[in-house]
Amino acid sequence: MERRLAAILAADVAGYSRLIGENEAATLAAFKTLRREFVDPLLARHRGRIVKSMGDGFLVEFASVVDAVTAAVAWQEGLQARNDSLPLTFRIGVNLGDIVFEDGDIHGDGVNVAARLESVAEPGGICIADMVHANLSGRVDVAFSDMGEVELKNIRHRVRVWKWEAEAPADNVTPEPDQPSIAVLPFDDMSSDPEQAYFCDGIAEDLITELAHIPGLMVIARHSSFAYKGKSIDARRIGRELGVRHLVEGSVRRAGSRVRITAQLIDAGSGGHLWAQRYDRDVQDIFAVQDDVVRQISAALSAAMHLPDLPVPRMAHPRNLDAYEHVMRGRQNILRAQGRVDAKKDLEEAIALDPQLSDAHAWLAVYYYTDWFLYHHEPGREILAAGFAAADNAIETGPENSLAHMALGMVSLYAGRRAIALQTLHRALELNPNEADARCLIQDAYTFDGHPQKGVDSVREAIRLNPHYPEWYLWHLGFALYCARDYQGAVAELSKLRDIAEPLRILAAAHARLDQMEQARAAAARFLTAFPSFSGVAWGRTQPFRHREDLEHVLEGYRLAGLPD
Repeated sequence: MERRLAAILAADVAGYSRLIGENEAATLAAFKTLRREFVDPLLARHRGRIVKSMGDGFLVEFASVVDAVTAAVAWQEGLQARNDSLPLTFRIGVNLGDIVFEDGDIHGDGVNVAARLESVAEPGGICIADMVHANLSGRVDVAFSDMGEVELKNIRHRVRVWKWEAEAPADNVTPEPDQPSIAVLPFDDMSSDPEQAYFCDGIAEDLITELAHIPGLMVIARHSSFAYKGKSIDARRIGRELGVRHLVEGSVRRAGSRVRITAQLIDAGSGGHLWAQRYDRDVQDIFAVQDDVVRQISAALSAAMHLPDLPVPRMAHPRNLDAYEHVMRGRQNILRAQGRVDAKKDLEEAIALDPQLSDAHAWLAVYYYTDWFLYHHEPGREILAAGFAAADNAIETGPENSLAHMALGMVSLYAGRRAIALQTLHRALELNPNEADARCLIQDAYTFDGHPQKGVDSVREAIRLNPHYPEWYLWHLGFALYCARDYQGAVAELSKLRDIAEPLRILAAAHARLDQMEQARAAAARFLTAFPSFSGVAWGRTQPFRHREDLEHVLEGYRLAGLPD
């Protein structure tokens, strides 16, 4: 045995088991090619020695932490630049420690820590130990953010971990708009009770909603700003990725009936703070705190951009804090398959506590719509009728509530009421021009009414407001592009889908229209695996097309792709 101090790099392929399950031969071939063409030459340039090559990864020894870290960064950046037919994404961990060298292999705590650092890295990311970071001493022009002390599996002591902050790729930079723009990042939950996470998220979501009602202010949608939850990323990078000039961040600590909220307004261009405030209040005063934060941010933005004061609309707030908390829990769970039963119970409990709480009725309408549209529960008409009733109640109790109008538009469309759907969705956008989901959903109304290009434009606008958009945006965009006869565009967008199977029928039809029959049959087969009882004729009966020829255009695409009538 021989002992020596060394820098250890551990790397493995993220999602390797899934890739093997989907296509073993292609994955093994891609891994072999990647090692020959990329990994071995890269490590040779940085004086790294592969000690062990596992089925999905590598253990590499370096004499210098500088070599190890520069190799890790070159590895991840180089993979991003490759155009492989089957791209492989790696996690990398780097540690500095005493190792035992025996029979060509290495062992010891230093190796184990490197492997565990790799396991906590994000796909495409790098995590390094504190000792590695300290030994870099400014010799590497690479940014790392402090993750604090982390408990690593099967490691007796906690390890201080640093995470690589990659520069945003050029295609990840979103141009800033001409108007004032802002994103509200998820607030840090400082409470000791993890069950209070919904409360912390709810405060940030409510600030997004309130700021979105300020005329002339562009506010990034919740889905995109919450993509940074739990991540320590430089404000300037977030600003570049979201295309905004200002960010709001903060924290919430709740203990019994007391709540402490901190909020800061940050200039994303410089990273400097423009305004900060701490509030120690009774939890019953939460809405007054929200109002004050919005007023202060509005005033600070106006001063920073040398604009007239941005008008702050007066928002209606719940009268019952318990009802409000039920709504916050309900809206968090509404799109989680495992949490939908609890979501419905929470929303119904909120209505029982405060029948005038418009948001509770609106989210209940959204629940019924998604129950029918996403989960295909039967009988559909009864579910849509319940959605209508909830949406009507939402508008009656909150006539200026944009969410209520969006909910009514959603259920109206699939009940065949296109004119009402367009009217109410337009009204939702008048009340809240920053409502990205409404801009995406109105696509269906435009397309079914015979104006698919308007639908395409609307989804593009939604994506600008929601750069980290959920995958179902691609479904809407691909459908509108297909109906606009832009089959290449439909294929380009729908080919990005990873988790939703239903739009594969549209992808199959688009491929068929381009006479790409092999791809069309493959997409149709994948779709039928998920939906074996699909019938084009039965599907057509539920689709509210205004013009019969538009419906036939879709059905003919299905037939060409081999989907059953």
